[in-house]
Amino acid sequence: MKIFKSIKSFSSWRGNQHNTTIGFVPTMGALHKGHLSLVKKSTNQCDLTIVSLFVNELQFSPNEDFKKYPRNIKKDIDLLEKHNVDIVIVPDASKIYNQNFSFLIQELDLSKKLEGFSRPQFFNGVTTIVCKLFNLVQPQRVYFGMKDIQQLCIIKKMISDLNYNIKLISCPTIRDVNGLAISSRNQYLSSKGKNEASIVYQTLKMGKELIQKNRVSIKVVKQKMSTQLLVHNFKIEYISIASLENFEEISEYQKHKTVISLAVIYENVRLIDNVII
Repeated sequence: MKIFKSIKSFSSWRGNQHNTTIGFVPTMGALHKGHLSLVKKSTNQCDLTIVSLFVNELQFSPNEDFKKYPRNIKKDIDLLEKHNVDIVIVPDASKIYNQNFSFLIQELDLSKKLEGFSRPQFFNGVTTIVCKLFNLVQPQRVYFGMKDIQQLCIIKKMISDLNYNIKLISCPTIRDVNGLAISSRNQYLSSKGKNEASIVYQTLKMGKELIQKNRVSIKVVKQKMSTQLLVHNFKIEYISIASLENFEEISEYQKHKTVISLAVIYENVRLIDNVII
């Protein structure tokens, strides 16, 4: 496994790769089973797998946890080596965003909703870093998890709108045995908190079942979901039942792809999750 910290040296290496299918998994490190499921899919499908480890400050607002965000490069690299990754990129922030950097890649529709409404600069940071990494790595395939479903859809649209010759592979959410979606931020939760946070997935499944059985209106589904979360002391940022195509809220289920998603705070940790109908 090769490790590149220099963009220049990586670009030199990349220029010598021909007739090779490259799979790419961009990450912010603090790797877990979710990331490793993406890696496994890439190593199974591609000649070479490249993983980036870069905590992207541009997608954190001033009141978020950029400085506290978990970092353990040595552990991450050990994990990637065990999972047959070929190349790891660990770029220096000053080389990714130089002192005079003044560009953003901005999506103007999907990014205004849900996560984008709660975190207004978040998707600008995501699309900008992913665009830069795509230009650097030049992969044929990229792998994103469905836990961050809105991010996945925005990146997929960016690939289409900006004419990247890249295939995006969406990978299912990986969960703990209690249903909690695995996330780097879960380590901030206490043991009790991790058990209690299983309520998030239970609430999503309840909403999905109510809609599929058509027992109640969408408005009532949201009310029932909200009640269940509040009873268990979750602070709710949003509960959404929307079209997966454009993330517009729906008032009644019409048997097209629908995503039920939410963001909550528990033990001062922000958790997001979703299920698709």
